[in-house]
Amino acid sequence: MPGAQLAPAQDERAGRRLLAFAVLLLLVLHGTQLISGSFTRTYDALIHVYFGAHYARSFFDPWESGWYTGFSLTSYPPLSHYLIALLSGPLGLLGAFAATQILALVGLTVGIYRFGRVFVTARAAGYGAVLLVLSSAIAETVQVFGQLPTTLSLGLLLNAIPFAVRWVRTGHRTELVRAAMWTAATTAAHHVTTLFGSVFFIAPVLLAVVLEGASRPRPHEDARGGLRRVGRRVYRVAPRVYRSAVYGAAAIAALVIVVLPYWLWSRADPITQVPIPHGSRANFLVRRDFGFMFWLVPWATLLPLYWDAVRRGLHAHRGLPRWPIMASVLLLSLLGTGGTTPVPKALLRGAFDILTLDRFTFWACMLILPLAGLSIESWRHGAWRVFVQARLGARVHHLLGLGLVTLALLLSVGVSALTYYRKFQPERIDVRPLAQYLESGGRDRYRYMVLGFGDQMAWLSANTRATTPDGNYHSARRLPELTATPVERLEGAKYTGVPGLGSLRQFMTTPEKYNLRFMLSNDAFYDPALHMLGWERRGALPGGVMVWERPGIAVLQPRLPRRELPVWQRLMWALLPSSAPALALLSLLLPPARPRRRSRWPWVRLLAEDSLDPPAQQGAWWRSWVRRLPFRSWRTAQLRARRRSRAARWRNSALLLGVLVAGVVAAAALTRPADTPQRAVLGYWDDVDFKRFGAAYRWIEPQGGLTEERWRLDLSVVGGLRSGYAKLDSLKVEEVTYSGAPGADGTLATVRSRLTWFTALGNVTEEVSQDLRRTPRGWRLLVAPVLTPRPPLRFQPVPGVQARAPLTPDEPVALRILNQRLVAYRPAPGAAERVAAVGEVQNVGGTGASLTLTAAVRDGTGQELARNNAAETFLPWLNPGERTPFLITFDGPGMTVDVRDVAAYSVRAQGVASPLNLSRDVNLWRRGAQVRVENAGATEATLTNVVAALNDARGVGWVTRTYLMEAVPPMQSREVTVPLARPAGYRVLLGPAAAPTTGAQVFANVFRREEP
Repeated sequence: MPGAQLAPAQDERAGRRLLAFAVLLLLVLHGTQLISGSFTRTYDALIHVYFGAHYARSFFDPWESGWYTGFSLTSYPPLSHYLIALLSGPLGLLGAFAATQILALVGLTVGIYRFGRVFVTARAAGYGAVLLVLSSAIAETVQVFGQLPTTLSLGLLLNAIPFAVRWVRTGHRTELVRAAMWTAATTAAHHVTTLFGSVFFIAPVLLAVVLEGASRPRPHEDARGGLRRVGRRVYRVAPRVYRSAVYGAAAIAALVIVVLPYWLWSRADPITQVPIPHGSRANFLVRRDFGFMFWLVPWATLLPLYWDAVRRGLHAHRGLPRWPIMASVLLLSLLGTGGTTPVPKALLRGAFDILTLDRFTFWACMLILPLAGLSIESWRHGAWRVFVQARLGARVHHLLGLGLVTLALLLSVGVSALTYYRKFQPERIDVRPLAQYLESGGRDRYRYMVLGFGDQMAWLSANTRATTPDGNYHSARRLPELTATPVERLEGAKYTGVPGLGSLRQFMTTPEKYNLRFMLSNDAFYDPALHMLGWERRGALPGGVMVWERPGIAVLQPRLPRRELPVWQRLMWALLPSSAPALALLSLLLPPARPRRRSRWPWVRLLAEDSLDPPAQQGAWWRSWVRRLPFRSWRTAQLRARRRSRAARWRNSALLLGVLVAGVVAAAALTRPADTPQRAVLGYWDDVDFKRFGAAYRWIEPQGGLTEERWRLDLSVVGGLRSGYAKLDSLKVEEVTYSGAPGADGTLATVRSRLTWFTALGNVTEEVSQDLRRTPRGWRLLVAPVLTPRPPLRFQPVPGVQARAPLTPDEPVALRILNQRLVAYRPAPGAAERVAAVGEVQNVGGTGASLTLTAAVRDGTGQELARNNAAETFLPWLNPGERTPFLITFDGPGMTVDVRDVAAYSVRAQGVASPLNLSRDVNLWRRGAQVRVENAGATEATLTNVVAALNDARGVGWVTRTYLMEAVPPMQSREVTVPLARPAGYRVLLGPAAAPTTGAQVFANVFRREEP
């Protein structure tokens, strides 16, 4: 068939035209999005911007003090960050990232083309480059994950492999130098790409080149059969094996030398932390959401071509076998399935819990592109075109091709826009007023922490010299409070459940340990916990970010401790990775190698390249074996296919259209959930949880004149933690009752369900009974207006904070500890004993005070075993003369206290003048364990912490606390049950002996919601 195979010159021209089209399409499709700043909504982009900002300020100093109380940037290969720093001068940090990513994508596109030309035609490699631009894998990697080092390093590696192939084939030393330089540049961008790329990219290609040499005879070889045939094969491949080993040694040397400070850092300071869960390691059959994100989305464009591309991997290209590349594709595809099968964990072993396995899926998608290009070439010019046109006609063939291209383009655009219609990050935050606030008034002498910022925390860090104990690069974490829990960053602790909140609460409870004075909160979820743990709400900065402050924190040392690197390592880190890409580009200017004369030394002649063209029948046995497979090549058979009649083509086209329509209809029917009362209840609460109030109201059939505005007001009447401070953790339907046939319109149903809400103060469970009616729109909830709506102005207004407001100096207030003791207890019968300090403290100063109560336990040698602050079992603010009980436990992350080791303890009370949270307009009335909370103020008591002190003859013996989960409106009251018993196994270790309980006192710490 004309055009099925091209002459080498024509093939080269066709491939270059397709490459130029791929680069142009790349600039239009991805370049425009990157220039518009789409990467700021991705996961990793701003982290690399932060690293680039460091090198822009201090190129020769790899120590970064902004995160984690300081860490060394030698923990991450720096090339991409050097490029950002270099381009940030004329383009700014964000523009520099966009430009660097565009350069990386252009290099990757050219690399796919050059890499593909090794084992497919130039035209097929060009189609592979076009597929790269349209692939959903690159769209997700760039526009959702924001991975710059991955794309940059893989592009460099793919451009290095053709030089390595030429070196192994020809022995020209110029090609070896080029291959080594480009491999060194790959290492400078990301060492993991060199490490695993050697296994999955370089090794299969070089193995194919070595096997190619086995089919090419050499002069003076022994032509006899028998065992001498094996010797003849070894004689043929010996030069290529030798040169492969030389390049392998050069690649290993590049891997070690270019980033030698990284290897020294990893040896001196190895990563010892609890593995952080990642969705790519999950079982995709159980967690289908992770399977969608980390498997289906990257493979979406290439799945229709997967079978045909793998099939073509069984064939050879001009004597070069493709099966090693095919085997690597299959292995990478398997590793990318994460925990779906036990194979990845068995192969990767300990690395399984460290690596993110989506990188293997991405590499598989990249490696299969040239083979997929063969499928596209066949569709446009070869056997697939003949097959389809013979049965369906040319017009249908063109329409199908146009439809597939349109579908691929829509998939790529849809995946690229995933961050627009599926928010992975909070709305864009203007960090300028935040940076001004942190750097004015001496606030940069303290540390800060952000909440609800997402990856924009890195952008704030790149724009301020203030420091934070949190960060977004978990490999650099060394604080035990961070490494002891599977939490990536404290900023988004609510997304990691109880372990995340446990680590965050430790920082909130003992901020003085980290010189942590300021919290910048962009998520009201954390507000109740901040208040209950003694943080003072200062107000909102421009943009709505709430400022919380903890007075009484010591300033940072003028010179923070740091780990100094030797000068030679600092110079090496600055010069080698930055010079590697420059040397790689300069190597292209090396003159071509001149042919060398035949050596007179026999061992040199043994390893010299002198192979001849293979005989015509070479490899016939392999081709005959492939033809016997059920998925043998169609090329010969289909190029001879007879064209069907017009009626047959019309019939086949109609049949194909019917199959496609039926498939779409069946897929829609199978994916559409059944209309049941349970689905309506789940959909309603899911929309309420994600604050999609318009969608939630559509699940309602209004009763009694209910409007959406009135329903929203009634929803907030419930108040408490659920109103803006909780996330729905689970919903379990307990019972469903019907008044008639479930499928008949007008049938009523009652659904009783149990809801568990995840809050910053623990889980809250409630049982809800809801009535529903079957309507023509499906099951809808019957909701009527609430009878007692609250006045709209029931919340305190949010005060504004000026970005350059001065810092109020701390004024100490005298406190007196009235009584104290150290007790042992069991949190549950049969549980291990724990230790707690309990007592009472009084404000003896002349002004209101913010309290910090600290307890420490020591062993017999005076060694401190643990230290902690009072958390929720005390009143954080006291008026002059007021008292508060306190209970300080030692159960935070990294705290393990054996009761038998405790020999001494101490309690310290610190007070700082504060005018906040001193109103006492909530009255408490107790009858037994029942406490009535009465709000005598003018604003809603959103959340009330009822603290109960159990007294004996020697003072406070134990303290309990209970949250009133429902808000208390002005001039109304609510009741709560307070536990008034000592825990199991209660006994006094140090201090006044235990005595029978003589009474109880109750206190209230009230959190009040603020709204603009």
